[in-house]
Amino acid sequence: MSTINTNETPGVTAEISRFDAENATSMTISFLDRLGYKGKWLPLKVSLDGELYVVEMAQQKKTAKVQINSLTKDVKEYEFQESETENKSPIKPKGLIFLVAVIGMAALSAKLLGVF
Repeated sequence: MSTINTNETPGVTAEISRFDAENATSMTISFLDRLGYKGKWLPLKVSLDGELYVVEMAQQKKTAKVQINSLTKDVKEYEFQESETENKSPIKPKGLIFLVAVIGMAALSAKLLGVF
């Protein structure tokens, strides 16, 4: 925090509070840790909507969206979402089509050569 001297009263300082996106992100990580969601959170997006910082974070299959009042530094709202699971199959759809085509051609070739 930075301080400035006022000319009105000698020796009196006024603090200027600077709450920015970096502070909002740090506060969000701390908040998530206190809730029990420990681990490595990756900041996705931070935006200022009026007086509210909206911080979106990701961790493996979870995303968190936290709203923090920039004046009072209070968490006003938070939300968790599970990421959609992707297809875990080692064979992609195009690969499957290719595999079926190759097997079909091999069977046709074997039939023409009289192997079957």
